[in-house]
Amino acid sequence: MTFENPTLVLLHGLGATGRVWDSFIDTTNWSGRVIAPDLRGHGAANWADSYSFGAMASDVSELLEVDEPYVVLGHSMGGGVGAALSTGVFGPAPSALGTIGVKLIWTEDELNKLPEIAAKPPRFFDERADAADWFLKLSGLLGVIEADSPLIESGIVKDQDGWRVCQDPKSILVVEGSPPFTQIFDGLLSPVYMALGEHDRLVSPDDHADMPTGIPYVFEGLGHNVMVEDPEAVWSWFSGIASLI
Repeated sequence: MTFENPTLVLLHGLGATGRVWDSFIDTTNWSGRVIAPDLRGHGAANWADSYSFGAMASDVSELLEVDEPYVVLGHSMGGGVGAALSTGVFGPAPSALGTIGVKLIWTEDELNKLPEIAAKPPRFFDERADAADWFLKLSGLLGVIEADSPLIESGIVKDQDGWRVCQDPKSILVVEGSPPFTQIFDGLLSPVYMALGEHDRLVSPDDHADMPTGIPYVFEGLGHNVMVEDPEAVWSWFSGIASLI
């Protein structure tokens, strides 16, 4: 197979689905291939016995053709998955890795609470609206997208017990046992460009002080899900640093 343009691989954050990139994909109008999968434990993807950045990177690598050139843009958790791909362990590394809103610093208290959160059974709701609201909270999209967005439909499901989100509660363990992000992003085979929203409550520019990737790009006036809030601004940044235009 001949590839005229690198494939855009877009990786969502914890609690979201691949459809979080819909407006961004429309903005890019990219003529090449675009892959925006539901990562394991999210959306239409299967739940798994274990979760890690490496396991998710392995899943993504299976979607790529042999020697297919590609670039990665990962949001939050997806940035960690992109870093795993950039090690070259799971196949050829991307020609560029962009990340947005990766939570770099986890307190001991936060890490200690992860197993407790993961052990809780899925929450069921009698009403679709309540499940949708829970999905929006888990994905950080509450107040960012409209209640009738198709994105919500990809994140909730109804079964015999009622409405629930599609996310496996255990997927939060993706960061458990992971080395510090200063180590995860050190020595990668891909050039790495990190960014965040000015009003992102999960990460700040100061959190990048010890990162080997240098000073992050800051999207002024935006929050955690910047690719949803202002897809044109994100495409302008990423297409430039990844040499896509």
